[in-house]
Amino acid sequence: MKIFYYDIAINLPLRQCFTYKSNIDIKNGMRVVVPFGKINIIGIVIKKQINLNIDKDLKEIKSVVDEYTCFDKSIFKTILWASDYYHHPIGEVFFSFIPTMLRKNNNKTISKSDTNIEYKINKDNKNLKLTLEQKNNLQNLNKIKSFSPSLIYGVTGSGKTEIYLQLAEKFLKKNKSVLILVPEINLIPQLVNRFKNRFSGEIGVYHSRKTSNKRLDIWLKSKFGKLKIVIGTRSSILMPLKDLGAIIIDEEHDQSYKQTEGFKFSGRDLAIKRAQLENIPIFLGSATPSLQTLKLVKDGKYKKFDLLRRVDGKKPPKLIPLDISDSSLLGGIASQTMSIIEDTINKDEQVLVFINRRGFAPIYECDSCGWVAKCSSCETNLVFHKSKNRLICHKCESVYGVNEFCPDCQSDELNIFGTGTERVEEVLQNTFKHIPIIRMDYDSTRLKGSIESIYEKVNSSQAAILVGTQMLSKGHHFSKVTLCVILNADGALISPEINAVEKIAQQLIQVSGRAGRSNNLAKVILQTRYPDDINLNKIKTGDYQLVAEQCLSNNKILNLPPYSFISILRVTSPNPNSSIKFLDKIVNLLSNKKSIVVLGPLPSIPFKIKGNVRNHLVIKSNSRTYLNRVLNFLTEKIENWPETKKVKWAYDIDPHDMS
Repeated sequence: MKIFYYDIAINLPLRQCFTYKSNIDIKNGMRVVVPFGKINIIGIVIKKQINLNIDKDLKEIKSVVDEYTCFDKSIFKTILWASDYYHHPIGEVFFSFIPTMLRKNNNKTISKSDTNIEYKINKDNKNLKLTLEQKNNLQNLNKIKSFSPSLIYGVTGSGKTEIYLQLAEKFLKKNKSVLILVPEINLIPQLVNRFKNRFSGEIGVYHSRKTSNKRLDIWLKSKFGKLKIVIGTRSSILMPLKDLGAIIIDEEHDQSYKQTEGFKFSGRDLAIKRAQLENIPIFLGSATPSLQTLKLVKDGKYKKFDLLRRVDGKKPPKLIPLDISDSSLLGGIASQTMSIIEDTINKDEQVLVFINRRGFAPIYECDSCGWVAKCSSCETNLVFHKSKNRLICHKCESVYGVNEFCPDCQSDELNIFGTGTERVEEVLQNTFKHIPIIRMDYDSTRLKGSIESIYEKVNSSQAAILVGTQMLSKGHHFSKVTLCVILNADGALISPEINAVEKIAQQLIQVSGRAGRSNNLAKVILQTRYPDDINLNKIKTGDYQLVAEQCLSNNKILNLPPYSFISILRVTSPNPNSSIKFLDKIVNLLSNKKSIVVLGPLPSIPFKIKGNVRNHLVIKSNSRTYLNRVLNFLTEKIENWPETKKVKWAYDIDPHDMS
């Protein structure tokens, strides 16, 4: 009997595979049940070993779960690349891209669906007259047959979604499938409605709020060619669509494409790698492209297609800075701003109020002794949520009761300070008693169907005020909004973060783009105490390209990304000394390495989360290849250190957040 030997990846934070034997010939990417310690667990076949000197006493594979592999060749190669590039345990990477129901040792198997879905173009909903820009760009985009990353740079309201629809139609006519990625779940309903109006046939929707069974259903239908269109967040990047023709990434600049917990990967970059391996077109859309993407355009590696005019022919609104240095604020809103809101409401128009902070107030403090309510696990300020009468940590989501007396001095003089979405909502409700005040933030959109309910309320109302966080800034189409008000943006203007100007420019221009998407003239009011800020004066023009060019020029001079490459090694431990000693040892190890810069150890912000202190090192190089080699060398050394048992550590490659 012939015996085969296989390297198996398991879903644990271990950087190696484990070798098992079997008398069955098994394909790469198939699920198997293997003994691991005292239990039997699911593993994935990574490679068949051909080394004849393998230990004959190896444990046997218990069973092969499926008759079909989980991953086709291109997805399999993409995952191997991701594990190497992000320096993350291979098993965790593989299991990240199969549905939760397939990660467990249960009776769930990969089986074909009997459902057949036919897609037809609904011509009745294709009466839009394309602008000359749209026509010309579509003509050129349709010529792209193979891998060639294309940036669709379109100002807000320029008709990027219509471009996506027409591109999808082209691939569907060739019996190809299309994957459309969005940065956040809340952006999906509007986009799905646009696609349903254009195409008859099921539109697959895949994200973390779907039930485990529904995600498995969509995954299986995609794998066996029963779905041709899937719209999803970063968890759908490696959806096994049969005959994939193209990938579309909407709002490609958005930082939500970066996974920040566990396996820290960029969804955008992983999608580009997949497109490269499958040799298919990939289209990246944004009104405020990332500096990384614009640099690749400058280098001739990406093509750029401009949509510089709104479909209605009107210019996007400019930001109007409003100096509030000497103004009294009610719920964060200046009296001048409140008058402008009132004028807009009196015209039966809608207002959008943006404040990037949820809850009622970010500080709960004792007036007598200065005590401030902090999370016992994270040591960050607790945020008062009036609707729940609770104090909530926005880092770990721990919930606390509201103190009646100060725990330090027993005083009852406890007050709240600062402003969040709940407080703004309350102030506006008290001021405009007969007008719908609609809040859109993490708290108000958590329940199933909540975002759809918000859209329905907005669309069915005449005069209304929307209050929300960064959720409001992304891709939404609110046709009746003629006034945007931006509160509390000054912190970003004076932030020490290396990409602070890029981030605030993207956010403010995206928010302003929600206004004036009908035939009405629009205003965007930015409350600020720094009206003469040099960066603000560039941003207020609404010309993102101008701001981006300046950012690129500055970053080139300072040798910052995208002109250099950065990895952060993050370490957590309940013992502060353990993490510092661990990082000091790494600094010493890298001290003789040329062509890299090491900064740290540095305390992370926040310093403590869930009872663990956090520190990090910044490792920078001008060569991505060399940085990768250094990290491989470092990983090999670290794995054998006894200190590794006292800390948790992980790399953050191409980080968005340097703190």
